[in-house]
Amino acid sequence: MNGVQIIDTVVLPGDRVAPWLREWRTGYLPGARARGMVAERVWRSWTGPDTAAVRVLWSLPDSGSFFAARAAAGADPRIAEFWARTDELALSRERHVLDPVDLGEEGVAA
Repeated sequence: MNGVQIIDTVVLPGDRVAPWLREWRTGYLPGARARGMVAERVWRSWTGPDTAAVRVLWSLPDSGSFFAARAAAGADPRIAEFWARTDELALSRERHVLDPVDLGEEGVAA
């Protein structure tokens, strides 16, 4: 996988995972796709008896595409509204943006 990868993690009460994923699919995913983001994988992992983490792995071709998508998201109030609704029920959320490092010929990060 080349380019920039993003991992979004949202920890939710277990009974809120399915409704949140429905809203994510209808209210967030179409706009993310329009901004050039590709949802590569979505996972759910139980973090406790009544809580689960949803992890979404996104990809973009390069860092320029990431910053363009971020600027477009900032200009769209629906994105802020989606995350505000998420924050009302999520126990936590975080985003990690990963830009690959060339390991060079010896397999060691330059």
